[in-house]
Amino acid sequence: MKRKYIYILGGIFFASALFLLPACQKQQPEEKKEKVRLEFYNRKREVYEVLEEIIEKFNTSQDEIEVYQNMNTNADTALRISAVEGDFPDIVELGGLQSVETFEYVMGNCLRPLDDMNCAERIKEEYLPYLRYDSHIYQMPLVMSFEGVYVNKDLFQAEGLAIPKTYEELCQVSREIQKRGKVPFLFADKESWTVHQNWESIEGASRGNFENFWTEVATGQTSFTEDPVSRGSLEKLIELHAYTTEECSNLNYDEAMTKFAAGEGFMFMQGSWAYESIMERNPQMDLELIPFPVDKGSEQLVTMWIDSSVGISKDCKYPEEAEQFVEFLMQPENLQTYLDAECSLGSMEGSRDRAEYAPRVHELLREGKAVMDASWLPLQTSVIRDKDILELMPDAGEEEIDAYLDEYTKSLQKYKDVYLEAKERRK
Repeated sequence: MKRKYIYILGGIFFASALFLLPACQKQQPEEKKEKVRLEFYNRKREVYEVLEEIIEKFNTSQDEIEVYQNMNTNADTALRISAVEGDFPDIVELGGLQSVETFEYVMGNCLRPLDDMNCAERIKEEYLPYLRYDSHIYQMPLVMSFEGVYVNKDLFQAEGLAIPKTYEELCQVSREIQKRGKVPFLFADKESWTVHQNWESIEGASRGNFENFWTEVATGQTSFTEDPVSRGSLEKLIELHAYTTEECSNLNYDEAMTKFAAGEGFMFMQGSWAYESIMERNPQMDLELIPFPVDKGSEQLVTMWIDSSVGISKDCKYPEEAEQFVEFLMQPENLQTYLDAECSLGSMEGSRDRAEYAPRVHELLREGKAVMDASWLPLQTSVIRDKDILELMPDAGEEEIDAYLDEYTKSLQKYKDVYLEAKERRK
């Protein structure tokens, strides 16, 4: 009897223990799963704040992934070193395929294809040919860019001057501004990238897409020296330097924007990406970006590029999580936040174009005269175009221009096989 009582009592205690066990387990602190950390490498300082806003929104929307933004004062050089050392960032902001660096990362197998992502289905169809390489897409395009001449409309109005529509009018109004003791143009010639972009802005206004012409140069059918558009646009850039001062012709990018925003010059050649930076310096400024004016009687074009895009490293340890962030970034609401900050044109269905400060560009878009371009030059040739051009500013003569364009031609013809192979694979 006593033993039976013990069994019954033991059974009660055992049942009680089973009942209490889940409660005891719940009281124990659960081990938190460590978050996946992803580096977002941003090369473009103008968009740091808006990317921070979107990244913070993503980080707080879920508990498994943490994205952090990384920047470097010498962004492109640091990224090249990362690529060489096999330490490419998980997610990276890039230019379009017209960028030498971007094209090399794609050719160098640094990026993973993104064709199967949901957001790839929303890329505007007309932009797809400028994103494909070996039939794959390696970048999600954020915004489009274009170049031209920023005009301080307040100064033009105060002087009773009309905004020029042709190159002849541009020179005429520049001479008139100079006659009145003021500065028509500011140039950021201390940085070579701004110089070659000014050149391509002038050339693109007449040529549109560069690829067919570059192919003709590469295969010996013509040359940069002989071509009237290529040579003429370079001569125009040098000619415009007559409408500035020594102090205002050799500024760096930030210095030029600051002086322009302060009203120290009437016009400033730059791209759509500079709009917000100029307006931050002078929010009350009445500013317009016009396509570079072409010769009277010529067809006015404007060339557009994919300005910013995002790619994912081929060696990313957490590709699914990286894709999750990129999908978040490309959602219409978040992409519009980015687009609004950039004040530019969208590349995805469902996004609303901005750039109200460039009404003539919108007109050219509607007229089918805004021409897309993703032409790429071999590194050795691009150095001549992008770097050596600086030596021609501000007043190179005919012989110096000939020597430069001859060197440019010889380089592209020397590396024509590299150029033609890359062109063929850009499909």
